[in-house]
This record gives sequence, C-alpha cells and structure tokens, in this order.
Amino acid sequence: MGVNTENKKVVFLPVDASDHSARAFKWYLDNIRGKNDELHFVYVIKPIFTTPTIELAMASSPITDIIHSTQENIENAKKLLQKYLIKAKRFGISCQAFVHVNAKPGPTLVKFAEEQKTDIIIMGSRGLGLIRSTLLGSVTNYVMHHTKTPLVVIPPPVR
Repeated sequence: MGVNTENKKVVFLPVDASDHSARAFKWYLDNIRGKNDELHFVYVIKPIFTTPTIELAMASSPITDIIHSTQENIENAKKLLQKYLIKAKRFGISCQAFVHVNAKPGPTLVKFAEEQKTDIIIMGSRGLGLIRSTLLGSVTNYVMHHTKTPLVVIPPPVR
C-alpha cells in the first residue's frame, strides 16, 4: 500500500515487549502510514503490590522494593519506546511516546485515546480465540468493546 499522502491523522499504538506490538507497528508502516501522521506510542505498566503476608516475610522494606521494581519497569519501558521512536523517525513520522503506570491497562488505553483525540488505534492480538480471550481477559478485547475510536486488530501469523 505504501505511504498515504492525505490529511494528518493521529494514530495510537499501544506497545509492550511482545512480537504482537512489533507486528502492529509493521502493519501500520506497510499499510496506512501517512506522511502527515502523528503517531503516539504508549506503554502501560501494571503497578506491583504486596500483601501483608508477603511484607512480613521480606528482609527489606516492601515499599522500597516496590518503588525500585516500578522504576526499573519504567526504565525498561522507556528503552523500548525509544527503539520505536527511532524507527518511526527513520520513516519521517512525527511521533511521541508515553508511559502510564496503572493497574487497568484497558481503561487506561481507552481514556488516553480519547484524550489524545485519536483517529485510529492499532493493536496486535495474541490470537487466543473467543473462549480463552473471554475467560482470561484481554486488553485488546477490552479496548475493542469500550472505545469509540476505530480499532484495527492485527492477528498473529497463521501457524
């Protein structure tokens, strides 16, 4: 398909370290990339919580451990986002990256897409199938059923 030279669109691409995110980004580049696009990458980190039982068994302060672990997760997210930003900029795409720490990634993504006035959301899918996705829950499934923004779900490759 190549590069779309039409009007600017705000494209929202939630990412993590999975192949599913990389596949969604590649699909965007190969199929609907526009020279005037604004691409927003977002990484949602689930916070780490401890229970009182675990806290009693720990040698160091659980709060210190939680803070350190969260900071480490944020740094890892920033490194990953930096890789996406570099690749997008190589294609001349205007882009931004965001990190959110929230226990509920689905609602976080839906809200963020609305706040950013997103024109389209592109997400990779693990391809769990209807039953497993329903039983296990899925961020993509949540976004699909709660967003008002057009959503493109990129399935896994056929095995």
